[in-house]
Amino acid sequence: MTKSEERIASGVIDGVLKTARATSKAAQAAEQQAEALAAFANYSPTDKELANVPDVGVKEMLAVLGVARLGSFTKTAADLGVSQPGLSRQVQRVEKVYGFAFFDRGVKGAPLTPRGQLVIEAFTEALSTLARSVKAAKHLS
Repeated sequence: MTKSEERIASGVIDGVLKTARATSKAAQAAEQQAEALAAFANYSPTDKELANVPDVGVKEMLAVLGVARLGSFTKTAADLGVSQPGLSRQVQRVEKVYGFAFFDRGVKGAPLTPRGQLVIEAFTEALSTLARSVKAAKHLS
């Protein structure tokens, strides 16, 4: 094998190794997310744990869900008819209550973090349950 062929082969091998490492990291992250979602779906909190649920209101949940849905604080603020700084404060307050960031602010847009995705699932389910209960209660009247 010539030196040129060796360099090409070495470059190809390096590229394959980098791809394999990235794929392995992505698979590990996906596996962790699947395990976390399974734990979320199968979890039944005790009364003591329910008493310690974070204090988050419906408007704050809608703000977080809006940013997740639209992928932008600016678009969500316009959609909700609030100022962008006000929306950011709402989301930051909820993140502070939870103790972690829901969105990756270091990149363009507002992509969800893996932890943020779990919170979105919970907020969606909570608001859906609340809406169903209101509708069902009105049918009783």
